[in-house]
Amino acid sequence: MDVSIIIVNYNTYKYTAKCIDSVIRFTKGVNYQIILVDNASTECSPDVFKQEFPAIELIKSEVNSGFTGGNNLGIEKAKGDYILLLNSDTELTEDSISTCVNFLKIHQKIGVVTCKLLYPDGTIQKQCQRFPSIKLALLELFRLHKLIPQPKRGALLQGGFFDHLTSIYCDSVWGAFFMFPKKILNQFEGNKLPGDIFMYAEDMLWCYAIKQMGYKVYYNAETAVIHHMGASAQPSVLVHKHQNEYDIIVKYSGTLYAKALMFLRGLLYSTHTGRQGYASQVARLSFNLFFKGKAA
Repeated sequence: MDVSIIIVNYNTYKYTAKCIDSVIRFTKGVNYQIILVDNASTECSPDVFKQEFPAIELIKSEVNSGFTGGNNLGIEKAKGDYILLLNSDTELTEDSISTCVNFLKIHQKIGVVTCKLLYPDGTIQKQCQRFPSIKLALLELFRLHKLIPQPKRGALLQGGFFDHLTSIYCDSVWGAFFMFPKKILNQFEGNKLPGDIFMYAEDMLWCYAIKQMGYKVYYNAETAVIHHMGASAQPSVLVHKHQNEYDIIVKYSGTLYAKALMFLRGLLYSTHTGRQGYASQVARLSFNLFFKGKAA
């Protein structure tokens, strides 16, 4: 078995069915298994997926164990040399899975590979990220990054500064299309992904851990999937995301570093000229984390 494809469903029948169908239609170059984990959905019986797609392996969780917990349930059944965590709201339009599997087979130092993520209208989602750092925050706060010409600025800062048109090494990528060698799990407790986070920013946590093992994270712009981003997101996503990011920084860099970074981020977004509503919310959350260690 080349790759185990794990999809976690939580009340997204329409998107999940479309995702599974696209995997079956476009994945031709590798042997694969599809493991669907239903996280105690109430929308419909998960058995409908098995009726529609008999070849899948269906796991019915009695509780909603979050994105990490759901994927870890799937990992227990994974037989592939590689594992792909695939969001239920993604849709393949080409054989992206084979492209990334073959890339990992050649490049042994890569611990995570992802592909280009597109909105349904073809707009690129800017998922390549640097780990939060005081150095980068200062560059932005004092607008020093504007002195760096493109494309160096994009490669250095990534995120919204990077056009995502070319392949690149990065610090972290989103969990929407997250492929890694199964052997990496041998270095995690219980042979599972770290379960510290229920949902939001867990992909950053995984990338931190995998990079500490000596592996690299790679964004492969040579292939793309559609990502109906937010199909299963909750309204409080921004609060949870910032709290979880803060906790990750505390874990890997210490509380003082995390608080200093939150203070700089608060100043940065307080002076942000674009997306005022979003910027003011990020500034408020950042200052809350600086003073109280709590985003809400």
